[in-house]
Amino acid sequence: MNDRRIEQPKTDSLFREETVKPVDGHGKIHIGTSGYSFNDWKGVFYPQKLKREQWLSYYARHFSAVEINATYYRTLQPAAFQKMVDRTPDDFEFWVKVPGQVTHTDEDFTGTIDQFQQSVKPLKEAGKLKGFLAQFPFSFRRGEKTFKRIARLHEAVRGETLAVEFRNRDWIVDETIKFLTELNIVTVTVDLPRLPALPGMESHFTGPVSYVRFHGRNSRTWYNSHLGDRYDYEYSPAELKEWLPRIIRPDEEGSATYLFFNNCHAGQAVKSARMLRDMLELEFKKQL
Repeated sequence: MNDRRIEQPKTDSLFREETVKPVDGHGKIHIGTSGYSFNDWKGVFYPQKLKREQWLSYYARHFSAVEINATYYRTLQPAAFQKMVDRTPDDFEFWVKVPGQVTHTDEDFTGTIDQFQQSVKPLKEAGKLKGFLAQFPFSFRRGEKTFKRIARLHEAVRGETLAVEFRNRDWIVDETIKFLTELNIVTVTVDLPRLPALPGMESHFTGPVSYVRFHGRNSRTWYNSHLGDRYDYEYSPAELKEWLPRIIRPDEEGSATYLFFNNCHAGQAVKSARMLRDMLELEFKKQL
């Protein structure tokens, strides 16, 4: 297990106080985290005395977008999303994960998706919903049945941008890329432990945006949860620097780019996101 931890700052001077805008490259590069409501971020990112209902507003002062992952486990009420709208700037952006019933079972998901779409209406009406994330598990293997399930999901989301993440290298073939490109579905590029059968850092531009999720490289705990949290991982500067050309290349097409960190244990995602943002800003300054 990676035992490094973020040192708890005495003040919040580690983080900028102004509302952060996307990184200006050729297009807009949004950097954020996979979720924002974590108790172990108190004292690491959120000030100790900050009330929970103020966390998202505070988060939005430092990042321009967020993934909402709670919807994987349960459907939130529209009122919950309305509060997210009210607590974020007009130009703040959301990606929302589709329910686990859709991605992790073989069940019919028609009713689930309809309810899910109704719940996120406040985000859509406010212009803050940028798309849906479908994260499929390692057991979801490429084949006629699974291609059809993705196509049905694409149809069910009714014109909203759909991004799909695969956890099995079996999907990273030309057949998949052609299929997703034809449907204009975004392929999520992933940073994962270097383990057999997991996808590598291959980037494929198949939809209207570029999307990367950073899960950490904790190979020791990835399949062994009894050894610790698989997302307990702190990226080094060298590891993030590897990503610069992979991020800048699709950005040169002028598309929107989303970079989300899922190594959320003890607030490590916050530190990683800030580090990558600083690297990208410096890189684009060099190009001026």
